[in-house]
Amino acid sequence: MRALLTIITILFLTNLSGQNRKLPQNLKQSVKYLDKDCSLTVKNKIKTTQEDSLMYTVYPFSKTEQGKDYKTIFNWTSENGNPKIVKYLEKKGIYSQPSKVLLYAFKTYLNNGKINEKEILHKYISIQKTIDDQEKVRFTTDSINKVYIPKDLEDCYKQINKFWADSTKIKMKKLSENDFTASLHFGLGMWMRNNWQLWGGSRLSKFFNDLKIYHPDDMSGIILVSYYRHLNNQEIKLNEQIKYYQDYWEKSKNNEVNRKLDEFSEYKIGGKLEFNYNKWYVSKEQESKDDNDICKAKGVIIDLNKNDFLIKVKVLDACDKKGIIYFDNEDHIIFDPKTKRMSKPTKRIIKTVKTGKEHWFEYKDWSITE
Repeated sequence: MRALLTIITILFLTNLSGQNRKLPQNLKQSVKYLDKDCSLTVKNKIKTTQEDSLMYTVYPFSKTEQGKDYKTIFNWTSENGNPKIVKYLEKKGIYSQPSKVLLYAFKTYLNNGKINEKEILHKYISIQKTIDDQEKVRFTTDSINKVYIPKDLEDCYKQINKFWADSTKIKMKKLSENDFTASLHFGLGMWMRNNWQLWGGSRLSKFFNDLKIYHPDDMSGIILVSYYRHLNNQEIKLNEQIKYYQDYWEKSKNNEVNRKLDEFSEYKIGGKLEFNYNKWYVSKEQESKDDNDICKAKGVIIDLNKNDFLIKVKVLDACDKKGIIYFDNEDHIIFDPKTKRMSKPTKRIIKTVKTGKEHWFEYKDWSITE
């Protein structure tokens, strides 16, 4: 199975490397690429759609089959997609929603046959500045992205009352509490989480944080349960709801610790191990040896850190003179003080341990053999 996954990965990477030669590095190159790549149906849809609705013309938000199938812009702006165009926009000072910039540029190109790159960049740099200004007052302002943000539960009730007609409220009152919350979790609940900025942060999320409620699903759950009880003239029992979620997360935390304790107890000083390559391989040769059971990296436990669930291992055989990888920051997200945003490190760092050397590892990096 691993060999099959390896073949698929190699084919994917080979295909991607072929695409990388063509990937655009600025807006002018992007719109020309898209003009050749995009179907006529999707182009016509983009041409005639208002700017604020362009996201709904292509994957993943399109409701038409042709739009759902068009994933180029999504792929470019997703992780490991087209870092060139994303980095280009970031260097210009545009960090938020690069797909919107690309769609607007493409729409302009389709309608005019050309684009003024400087004008488009200036437009979205200004939008970015507005977004940055909003970020500074995110937890105190009463509106974000032109959407009113309630300040507390009572304010939430008022806003929901504005959304629903009296006839809708009458229907909702007849549902059981469980049916009410279950039916609205992915409807109104999702709308609240996204538009009331429970994920990104707002004065409403701060209201819940002050109550020691931190997960947006928990916040929307409390809003829905409380509104249902308010609608039915019942006591909302806020403290009881809060305790339910706090107990849930405490139990989850304890279960996770107990699971680790149970797993870690199997690791003993002197125990023989095989390396799991969780951070991947130092070379194709090492990967091939592992896949074909020619050589398995081995080690022995020489010390234990029970508080942090770490094991100190002496590497007996790394199956490659370069060693085995114990650290790779490729998937790490860190705070960049220059941009004041969370982002990938600018420089990739890989650390290895060679045969005969000792190092501390996460216990999950190794499997017990005896």
